[in-house]
Amino acid sequence: MRIVNIDLDEDFLKRFFDLTGDKLPESITLVSLKKQVLNIKERFRSILADSTGASATINNLDSTEDEKLDLSKANNVLLVDNLGVITYQVQMIMERLGFRITVTKDVYGALSLFEDKDFDFVLMDLLIPTEREGFILLAELQNIAKRKGSNPIIGVMSVAGKKELKNESLERGADFYIEKSYNWQQRLTDIVKDYISE
Repeated sequence: MRIVNIDLDEDFLKRFFDLTGDKLPESITLVSLKKQVLNIKERFRSILADSTGASATINNLDSTEDEKLDLSKANNVLLVDNLGVITYQVQMIMERLGFRITVTKDVYGALSLFEDKDFDFVLMDLLIPTEREGFILLAELQNIAKRKGSNPIIGVMSVAGKKELKNESLERGADFYIEKSYNWQQRLTDIVKDYISE
C-alpha cells in the first residue's frame, strides 16, 4: 500500500467538513476526504437542483403592483453571500417583492456598506468562508446598528445542516435562520412577508 502524506491546514479542513455538517475527525485518510468531497458535491447538487424550485417561486411572485408588498417602512436589503447561484435567486425574489437589494460577497464589503447606508434587512450566509467569520459579521452588524440607532432584521442562511449553528445564530441575535435546503426560497419569501406585514 502506498502512503501519501497530506499536509493541509486545519482551518481549511474544518471548513471543508463543515460544508456537510460533519465534525473534523481525529484522523483523515484519502478515503475519508474522497467521501467528504462526494458529500459536498451532493449537497451542492441539491442546491442547484432546487434552482427549479426557485424558478417556480420566482415565477409565482407576480410583479404587478397588487402583489408587491407595502414597503413604506422597509425596502433596502443587504445580501452577503459568495455563491453566485444563491445571490441571483435571492435578488430575483426580493426584487419581485419590491425591495432594493445590494449584494456583497465578503465580510469587509458587508461592514463597509452597512456602515455607509441604512438597511432594513440583512440576509447573510453564515459560512463566509467559515462560521467563525459569519458570527463575527453578525456581531459587528449589531454593533454598528446599535451605534447608528437602527434596528435591521438580520436573517442568517447556511448550506450547513447543523442544528447547533441555527441555535447559536439565534442566540447571537439573528432574527431568523434558513438552511439552504429543499424549497428554502419559499421559506425566505414567507418569512419576509411575515416581517413586513407585522
